[in-house]
Amino acid sequence: MTDEKPCCAAAAARMIKKLALPDGEVGIVNLEGILKEVADMKLVDNEAIKKELLQRVKTYNYVAPSAEADYSKALLGEYEKLFGKRA
Repeated sequence: MTDEKPCCAAAAARMIKKLALPDGEVGIVNLEGILKEVADMKLVDNEAIKKELLQRVKTYNYVAPSAEADYSKALLGEYEKLFGKRA
């Protein structure tokens, strides 16, 4: 994962970015780092990208099983905003 580790609660809070879901926004810890890590993997298949993004997000954040599809879609959208479409 990323080498950047928060030194305190305030630093950890600065690592939280909003992700828009169909039912509202959620805060995701380390979202920017996760997006960059997955981009560095140079995956081209959208399903592989979504799977990797979700797996890494779940390392730092709780994702309800019933919301995984919504998270995956939203995460791919954020990924494509920063890095463009891959497939």
